[in-house]
Amino acid sequence: MSLALRKSLAANAVQARVMTEQYNHLNAVFREGSSKDFQDMLTMFGANAARTPAEAYREFDLTSKIDMVPAGEYATLTRLLQKSRSINIGKEVFEYRQTSNMDQGQSSMSGQVGVDLDKVAEKYAGTVVPIHDKGFGRRWRALEAMRSDGYDALVDDAREARRALMGTLNTYLWDGNANLSLKGSKWLGIKNDPSVATATIAVDLSASATTPEEIRSEVARIRDILYITNNCTNQLRLGVSREILSNWERAFSTADGTFGTIASFVGQLRGITEIYEDSELVGNELALYWDDQEGFHPVVGMGMSSYAVPRTMPNSDHAFIMMTAVGFLAKTDYEDRKCALYAS
Repeated sequence: MSLALRKSLAANAVQARVMTEQYNHLNAVFREGSSKDFQDMLTMFGANAARTPAEAYREFDLTSKIDMVPAGEYATLTRLLQKSRSINIGKEVFEYRQTSNMDQGQSSMSGQVGVDLDKVAEKYAGTVVPIHDKGFGRRWRALEAMRSDGYDALVDDAREARRALMGTLNTYLWDGNANLSLKGSKWLGIKNDPSVATATIAVDLSASATTPEEIRSEVARIRDILYITNNCTNQLRLGVSREILSNWERAFSTADGTFGTIASFVGQLRGITEIYEDSELVGNELALYWDDQEGFHPVVGMGMSSYAVPRTMPNSDHAFIMMTAVGFLAKTDYEDRKCALYAS
């Protein structure tokens, strides 16, 4: 049905007003509604757009297949980040005070032997809080060409930039960086920093030839380095390699009705609150630590954020910076007793 309106044909002002109302109603209801239907139709056509009509029979998956990641990727990092301490971005070094014990008091029958005044000794330790960043972007015309086919490459770019920056943090956590130093403070990584205890594993925890009893006894010996030697009697997390945890799926024993895996029996050791796998640990490696702001924790000056570089011209490329400021600190006491350990 068509509706033709010529206001010059109106007999009077009343009819002209009615004709105007009809015209406005036509635009508001019919034409705007059909415009949406038309756009929906174009969207439907665009969803199955092919390179040429000859290829229109092909279906295209709009979801990208990303690289698969190993089990336990960033497992220690993500656990520690939950116990982080936030500081101002302007603070490049984070320090804490270590205080000593006092000598024991004195005993007498009269209490008249005089008061022996004492005081604690103090010293300081700390870590740097470096900035970690990753840039990503696309040529403006390349991005517009992709968007014309319904594909926004910046979505995948942002995801992978975030993963890459997490990888940077993870590498810094485990290996540190001796070049990032200020006022004597630096972080050399879980595997090298002097604030982290080290141990040599006497048996191969990942080998099927190692008996369950040998495995449990060896883990207990390493646990006691922190729990007894260093007086770190807080709950400890035990991170192991994927090879170790796979081996610990074996039954501990099937004799005399004693059932359970090696992992379950190791987890019953005093002081161990969790056993998990971290892909950064390979073969016969493990990490043991107390994750708390009084123990081992990150220091965060800036959460992970994305920033768009201003585009000054219409043909400027699209560029972004993803950055974060994170340092790591394994606190020790005045006597240099440690709360984190790496063993291999």
